[in-house]
Amino acid sequence: MRHLISAAALVVCAAVGALAANAHATFIMTNGQRESGAVVHHGGTDSNLIDNNLNLALDSGQEKSYPADQVAVIDFAGGQPSATELQQIPANGQFLVMRSGQSQPGTFVNIVHGDTVLWRSATGQQQQYPVADVARVYLNSQAARVAFNAPATPPAAVGTSGTAAAAPLQPGEVRVPANEAWTDSGVQVKKGDRVSFRASGQITFGRSAGQTAGPDGNNAMKGPDFPVPVMPVGGLIGKVDNSPAFPIGTNTQPIVMPADGRLMLGVNDNELGDNSGFFSVVVTKR
Repeated sequence: MRHLISAAALVVCAAVGALAANAHATFIMTNGQRESGAVVHHGGTDSNLIDNNLNLALDSGQEKSYPADQVAVIDFAGGQPSATELQQIPANGQFLVMRSGQSQPGTFVNIVHGDTVLWRSATGQQQQYPVADVARVYLNSQAARVAFNAPATPPAAVGTSGTAAAAPLQPGEVRVPANEAWTDSGVQVKKGDRVSFRASGQITFGRSAGQTAGPDGNNAMKGPDFPVPVMPVGGLIGKVDNSPAFPIGTNTQPIVMPADGRLMLGVNDNELGDNSGFFSVVVTKR
């Protein structure tokens, strides 16, 4: 009996020790509620995000799941973000802030092993960051701004409306709203012309967490019904009048125009009604 009790005690101690090793976080919900606890992980991949639910072992001892689209911020550092950090929160999309003060837009992927954040950069590269180095992961920027009483978004930030109204345009710059099928670039081309593009920004192609894309699109989804089926959803695309659409993305090498006509720009999606934001694109005709 003593052996059984000792074995059971060892199991309990091991479980407590493993939980203690997990990072502590506060989930700031889109409704302003806050839940704190240890970041748990399950399954063969030791994931925290499972079936689009984030999981915490609450300080009360209860383990609880939260739909990812209801979590605005995963806060590892605690306290009030600095004024500089609050000013950097984009109007839309997701945002990662390190304890060093460095930050970047992109897409949250998961938290694994209880101590590592998986993040996909705006260029589509998956990165790993120790939770000890991460201050906050912003999953819903708009709700986060409300929760932290952040100041208004600077004019140069990614737009939130189909009009793409923001700072004055640079020479040759076109703003491409994500919720409009095609945007006239103002450039007339002939077949064989060489045109270069320099694209930046981030758009959302849905209302769920992680549905953001840079000019190269979001590799999580491709579709035969997209204007360019081989390109990921949300990427920057072009066409000349009614000729077939072609991918642009972050490619800066000149693209040979396929036809005579007006150069149009858009995003690679077949459902535009729930999109927001815009790409800024500088078009140069060679």
